[in-house]
Amino acid sequence: MDNHGVSRSDYAQSRTEEQKEKDRKKLEQYLALVSETNSKRSENDFSISSLELTSKVLKMNPEYYTMWNYRRQILLKTHLLSFDPSALEDLDAVVEATAAHHGAVIKALKEEQEFTLPLLLVFPKCYWLWNHRLWTLEQASVILSSDYAARFWKKELELVGMMLTRDARNFHGWMYRRILIREVEKLEKGSRAKGELEYTLKVVMGVGGMKNYSAWHQRSVLIPRLLNEENRDGQQRMDALEDELELIQKAITTDPDDQSLWFYHRFLVLERGEGAIAPKMPRSARLGMMEQQIEELKELLESHPEQRYILKALVLYVPALQALRKEPPSPDDEDEDDEEEEVDEAEENKQILEWLETLQRVDPMRKGRYIDLAKRIREA
Repeated sequence: MDNHGVSRSDYAQSRTEEQKEKDRKKLEQYLALVSETNSKRSENDFSISSLELTSKVLKMNPEYYTMWNYRRQILLKTHLLSFDPSALEDLDAVVEATAAHHGAVIKALKEEQEFTLPLLLVFPKCYWLWNHRLWTLEQASVILSSDYAARFWKKELELVGMMLTRDARNFHGWMYRRILIREVEKLEKGSRAKGELEYTLKVVMGVGGMKNYSAWHQRSVLIPRLLNEENRDGQQRMDALEDELELIQKAITTDPDDQSLWFYHRFLVLERGEGAIAPKMPRSARLGMMEQQIEELKELLESHPEQRYILKALVLYVPALQALRKEPPSPDDEDEDDEEEEVDEAEENKQILEWLETLQRVDPMRKGRYIDLAKRIREA
């Protein structure tokens, strides 16, 4: 169809050429800026005009990490230059000069954060942007009083909260948040574990939150820590583990194809070290927990007979259960029967081999691994 005498194909072609020309000009402009800025850098030019050049380059390419390094060098020799009041003899002059320097640093750091924010909104997964914002916060801690520095760190928590609202699975955002929390805790001389745990629950219960690996990982770190901080006893720890198993089981039942859920489920079921939720769980209680989880997975497998994550979990958990049965009773196993119910391990192994056969078919990329596992089961 023609449009004012110009066919669509001709219009598309002319527009493409026009766009190509714009791209060429933009590239030429970028290369010219890079060349000019690198010349300034080679000359050890740490002037404000050079700082402005880095701004232009980084707006076009925020992944240019050496340009960020140059920018930081300039800032340290200009706006963030250290201040030595010893040269001033008059006390009033010292106070006035110190306050002026303090205010100038605050202004410079705020401007630097204002510069990176629009870029971060467009490039939320650019590591160098997050890294530069962290650097500005570190400078606040070095140069400013702890009270003023704390304001910067806490304000940044609001920013990362906003960024994670936009993309709750942004790995860089979660990593950055962990760093912020750690520093704020130092400044406040207190723990934020409880609040962060509530935050992760809000995330995983939100729309699409069950798929958030970072949030589940945070729970695996925060729950043991909070239990230690609150001096929880063994029963309270087992109750916490039961609550988490119930939470993750609901998520797995809803979406067994989500790999992030299985990482957390594996942590809950198998972790027994100091980083576990209930590290001193009596053997009898652990046996009961593992048996229950395995049975629930078998039931889920009936509805999803070829779901590889369910199969892989069973292939992992059943041998772990068999090994646990062979361990001596725990000192806390007062109620454990002297004679445990006989278990047909040969039948269990037969079932494991069937699961491994299915895995070879549904997960062919790891077929060799499943064949090796089956061989070990047969030779055991």
